[in-house]
Amino acid sequence: MQRKIAVLVLTGFMVGPLAGCESLPGTKEQQAAAGGGVAGAVIGSAIGDGVIATVLGGVLGAGAGYMIGANSDKLFGNKEDASKAVKSAQSNPATVEDVKKSKTADLNSDGFVTTDELLAMDKAGLNDKQMIARLEATNQFFDLTAAQEENLASQGISRNVLKEMRTINSDERQSVLSRARK
Repeated sequence: MQRKIAVLVLTGFMVGPLAGCESLPGTKEQQAAAGGGVAGAVIGSAIGDGVIATVLGGVLGAGAGYMIGANSDKLFGNKEDASKAVKSAQSNPATVEDVKKSKTADLNSDGFVTTDELLAMDKAGLNDKQMIARLEATNQFFDLTAAQEENLASQGISRNVLKEMRTINSDERQSVLSRARK
């Protein structure tokens, strides 16, 4: 925990002085966006070393906690798609009706699974076996930090579902992790 706090503080010290620096290229807005992206990537990586947070932390920023599943094409594709998925999850969370209309855990078929989609399946009354089958049907891998697991468990998601999510397409997760570290 102390390491994570140190990383966050150090990131602030590194990025903060760059904001609006006249000798750097670009406008102040572009400099701020670049600094925010760097900070987001570092913070995303520090929040539990999750693959999704590491790859998309700079794009998602504080919204990185919403993203729990992805396929590698989406993860390394247009990163704006990930940002849109998180914004949609925040502003228009999935509902029980969305669960009824879908056969997978990717309720809106955007190529990502977000926390609101998992919670909607729980609210719809799906049992563990049904939720796991829908998660598997996405052909995505899942990447939960300890904090995300605790948050989801506190909102009623079964520990069994959370445990199983770690193994779904785990080979793909390892492949993405290797690619992200290059």
